[in-house]
Amino acid sequence: MAIKNRNREKYTFANINLLGKCNADCFFCLGKDIQQLLDGKNQLNTHFSEWLDFDKFISMCDKERIKKLYITGQTADGLQYKYLEELVDFLQELGFLVGVRTNGYLALKKLDVINKMKEEIGYSIHTLDPFINKKIMGIDRLPDWDSIIPLSGNNVRVAIVINRFNVAEIYEIMDYISTFPNVRYIQLRRVSTDTREEFLERDIKCFEEFYNSFILDNEKIGEFSLAPIYKYKGKDVLFWRTVETCTNSLNYFTDGTCSDLYFIIEGYRKYHIGGL
Repeated sequence: MAIKNRNREKYTFANINLLGKCNADCFFCLGKDIQQLLDGKNQLNTHFSEWLDFDKFISMCDKERIKKLYITGQTADGLQYKYLEELVDFLQELGFLVGVRTNGYLALKKLDVINKMKEEIGYSIHTLDPFINKKIMGIDRLPDWDSIIPLSGNNVRVAIVINRFNVAEIYEIMDYISTFPNVRYIQLRRVSTDTREEFLERDIKCFEEFYNSFILDNEKIGEFSLAPIYKYKGKDVLFWRTVETCTNSLNYFTDGTCSDLYFIIEGYRKYHIGGL
């Protein structure tokens, strides 16, 4: 198992992790690390006023002076929540800046609420090929990115999880993303896992091999929380190894779990079964 950097910065953001059945089935999904603990949990249709300890989480954010909240998921997508617009309005009226992490499949239907959000809109684009998408996400169709991205405001980030199925396509994906002026940067992510490292070892190797090749021909321009940043076709490209970065966050799960650990799975397991 990779050694985690536990020398973290001060908390700068927090995640609201939706639990429910996702509209995709990514083979590298971090939620699969604790699938046995998450199976059957679903608050996608539960009003946030009924989420357990949600008020405690809000108080934790206030105490830590956190303003950035991202709606995401461990077994669901950030746009699947029934009361999403109401939740965004509620949080931003409290003074928080809300963003989302999403696979984009519901984006065209949710553009009104997406454009209400005052924080970063994070889309995941792992391939431009429906056949490869089926292997990665279990779906043989792609979101209409040509329509979605230009209509999503000026604070868009695109993440690509490098893996065994798309590694030969990464430059093509980045070339495509670079055509959108409103995409602020591209994040190339290494798969993250606490319990399936042997299964995902091949994908971790793909990331490192791509990185070692990429840096030979591209200029490093800086770092963000220990993650190196390079320039590629006018876009900042950030290489994100979750275990090595020093950024920090609080995490709330919609079953009432509140964790002060950046490492999401470790925090959830510690809360429920006393640690790894």
